[in-house]
Amino acid sequence: MGSTEGVNVNASRIFGAVALFSLLAASPAFAANECPGSNDMAWRDYRGGSLTAPTPEERGDVIDLLSQYAWTMDNRDFNGLAALFVDNGHYYHCDPGNPNATLGISAASLAKQFQTMFANLAATNSSATRQLGSILIGKTTDGNFEVALSAQVSIQTIGVSAVQLDYTAKLYATITQDGELLKFIVLKVAPYQSGIQASAR
Repeated sequence: MGSTEGVNVNASRIFGAVALFSLLAASPAFAANECPGSNDMAWRDYRGGSLTAPTPEERGDVIDLLSQYAWTMDNRDFNGLAALFVDNGHYYHCDPGNPNATLGISAASLAKQFQTMFANLAATNSSATRQLGSILIGKTTDGNFEVALSAQVSIQTIGVSAVQLDYTAKLYATITQDGELLKFIVLKVAPYQSGIQASAR
């Protein structure tokens, strides 16, 4: 699925703004309140491991959710972002330089927290866009989906031609069916560099 899914995502121009930290969702190898280690290889479960392949329809539904996440972030629609999570869902940001520096935000607090975190970005007439790729999707025995993907985040100020690479990250998500819609239970972002803080955006 990896590179093929990434091509599909890029072809569809799945971009989303995130000038803050990255998202990282609980994969089978770590719990909801933990961040993956730098040498973690949980992605191996997506091929011949504990996860099974989703149907093409399920795969498409998961990618649609990821696309909605990207677009709501890109347009700073934080109320819309919160609606992509189950009521007791959580967003986590990990710092590779400090395993204990995990920032967790509940779904109920997302809109308010992100509005504050993106204030500097809005004040400078700038936007952050993310490009998603290398998407792996696996189905668990309880019917949920585990997703691992990569993200490249760039920042651009309107009127300035140069786009600046902000950071790259690994994202992990646990997704479930909530009524007729798929929603995030947990979304975790693990940047490759330390010190990524939303308040700095």
